[in-house]
Amino acid sequence: MSMVEDGRVATRDKILLLLRRHGRLSAPQLAELLGVTSVGVRRHLTLLDRDGLVTAGIEKPKRGRPTAVYRLTDAGLETFPRRYDEVAREALAFLGREDASALSQFLAWRNERLAASYAKRVDGATLAERATALAEVLSEQGFMAEVEATPDGLRLCQHNCTVEHLANELPDLCASEAKLFEQLLGTPVEREETIVQGDVRCVTHLHERTMDVSNRQNRSKRRGTSSTNTMSTSPEHTPARSEA
Repeated sequence: MSMVEDGRVATRDKILLLLRRHGRLSAPQLAELLGVTSVGVRRHLTLLDRDGLVTAGIEKPKRGRPTAVYRLTDAGLETFPRRYDEVAREALAFLGREDASALSQFLAWRNERLAASYAKRVDGATLAERATALAEVLSEQGFMAEVEATPDGLRLCQHNCTVEHLANELPDLCASEAKLFEQLLGTPVEREETIVQGDVRCVTHLHERTMDVSNRQNRSKRRGTSSTNTMSTSPEHTPARSEA
């Protein structure tokens, strides 16, 4: 990276930092704080807006003309340090230590929500079609998934684990994910390799078997249920347990 490009990146980082500190600022206000011209700031803001990191709104002061005021988007806020992973790890570890059944119920409840959300996309007449669709959904979530055909059958491979730190302490997460795959694919699965056990990827063997009647009915119900309605499940909802 050239010194000029490095300077531009640094200026954009400073703009993000100022918006984080002050909440909302206009281009002239940013220019004054940075000691640069308003024209230069607007060029940076245009690029930040293009990248989805900032957004502008119009404010009408009591006197004077309406002014464009910039603020960070959710994506912009995510450029700053977060501790989600640590909080989630502590919360799940607490559940597992204090009440193992509560952790199991939570994971089953989460699976039902995910299954309902993914069911319409993870569909197909054959296992290969459903597995390929599932790999696409997982890749969108950052798992870098793909389906491999081997002499022993199909394997779902994940080259990245987005919850690796959690799974290292809570192996129930891996087991729960396998149950989710069974729900979505309608066939038994078997974990052969996992990243948390030191392998370079997670490999799940998909057994080509006909799913039982209850699983077929559950998949049919999920396809006919709106994911929006499912995601708005009230806290009082009792999670359905996986049949897998």
